[in-house]
Amino acid sequence: MHLRHAIVTRDHKSNYPNPVSFEPGDRLDVGAEDTEFPGWVRIIDPVGNEGWAPLEYIQRSEHHSTGVALKAYSAKELDVEPGDRLMVSDEHCQWCWVEHADKGAGWVPEECLKAVE
Repeated sequence: MHLRHAIVTRDHKSNYPNPVSFEPGDRLDVGAEDTEFPGWVRIIDPVGNEGWAPLEYIQRSEHHSTGVALKAYSAKELDVEPGDRLMVSDEHCQWCWVEHADKGAGWVPEECLKAVE
């Protein structure tokens, strides 16, 4: 999609009050890959939170049940409503990392956004 500016066309509310996060070198428990959003994998982070993370951010072990974080990541999702204007700074597997002037930053599904000039 390669957005820079976007407007929200459909609201999104996070279902994860304790989002996973990790730093490079952190050890992770790695579970199944997401079937709805390929490229994401279920993990348990170093403090015990469970959630989704980009598979390409993790070097899986030989047995695929553990891994090491290759880069920093936070699974924080942003609650947005139709009409919200956002800046998009990253995109990954149908999700966008966005910033809102008042609400802060977080991930929003690409399907909730429309590019604007």
